[in-house]
Amino acid sequence: MKTALQPDGLKIKASVEAPEEAQCAYCGGCLILRRRKLMNNRGYTYYWRHKDNENLACPGRSRRD
Repeated sequence: MKTALQPDGLKIKASVEAPEEAQCAYCGGCLILRRRKLMNNRGYTYYWRHKDNENLACPGRSRRD
């Protein structure tokens, strides 16, 4: 996921400045900020992911936004 919710309810985009944890906009579960290295050393891409084996039925897991 590219967006999550801050504790005050505002949306936050996954980026280097984002906090380590946030709340899922779809199910309210805990999300962890992850990063993946891009090809050709072009830096990193950031995204939110649910904690391992939690909120498996969240509708946001299969969405791309």
